[in-house]
Amino acid sequence: MNAQNTQKYCSQQSADIANADQARRAVPESVESQSIRVVVSSIATRHCDHCGTPIDENVRYRNVTTRDSAGNVTEYAFCGVDCKTARFPRLG
Repeated sequence: MNAQNTQKYCSQQSADIANADQARRAVPESVESQSIRVVVSSIATRHCDHCGTPIDENVRYRNVTTRDSAGNVTEYAFCGVDCKTARFPRLG
């Protein structure tokens, strides 16, 4: 990985979702990949990046990885197809 690239897991509480959506619209990003993942074990609870629903251990969830114009990589977790499509309509 290039030293200038950073990666972060983007899971926000529902109060932060509006602010995060506004920030995302400000920086163009491209989808690098999408996948279905399972949380095997985790210290922190993951939340859907669209609706804020908790994603429990051993539950399948949708993941989308994006890269912005600065080269930063962000991973988004979604509880279902509807939430993924709401955030990324072209992936529906």
